[in-house]
Amino acid sequence: MEEELLSEERESLPVEDIESIKQQYKELEDKFLRLAADFDNYRKRMVREIEELKDVIRVELIKGLLPILDDIERAFFSIPEGSDSNVKEGLGMVMKNFQSWLFNQGVRTIEIVDNLFDPRYHEAIIVEESKDIEEDRVEELRKGYLLNDRIIRPAMVKIIKKVKEGE
Repeated sequence: MEEELLSEERESLPVEDIESIKQQYKELEDKFLRLAADFDNYRKRMVREIEELKDVIRVELIKGLLPILDDIERAFFSIPEGSDSNVKEGLGMVMKNFQSWLFNQGVRTIEIVDNLFDPRYHEAIIVEESKDIEEDRVEELRKGYLLNDRIIRPAMVKIIKKVKEGE
C-alpha cells in the first residue's frame, strides 16, 4: 500500500522537482563522502601523532634514566678488586638488567669506529695534543646512545691529536 502511495506521489511531482531532489541528493552524497574521507584522514593523523608522542615520551624517559645507568657503571667499576665480591656481583646484576632493558627498548650504544671523531654521534669536550702517540685518537668519556637510529645522547669524547716533532 505504501509503495502505491509513493509511486503515485512520484507521478504527481513535476519533473523540475524530481531533478531538484536528485541534485540535492547528489550534493548531500558528495558532502557525506568528503566528510567520511576527512574523518578517515583525521583518524590516521591522530594514530600517527599518538605514535610520535609515544616515541617522544620513551626518548625522554630513557634520557632521564641514562644518568642513573652512568652512576651504576661508575660505582661498579670503582669497586676495587679483592673487596666484597657480593656487592660487586649484585651491582653487576643490576647494571646488566638495566642494560638489557635498554636493549629491549631498542637502545644501542654509540661506538667509536676506527678512532675517528664523528660530529653526528660524538661531542668533543676536550682536545689534547700529544707527542707520545702514533696517530690521532678519540677516547670515550661518557657513553652515547641511539634509539632506532635517533640520537638520544651523543657520546662525550676527548680528541687526542698527534703533534709532529718541531711543532
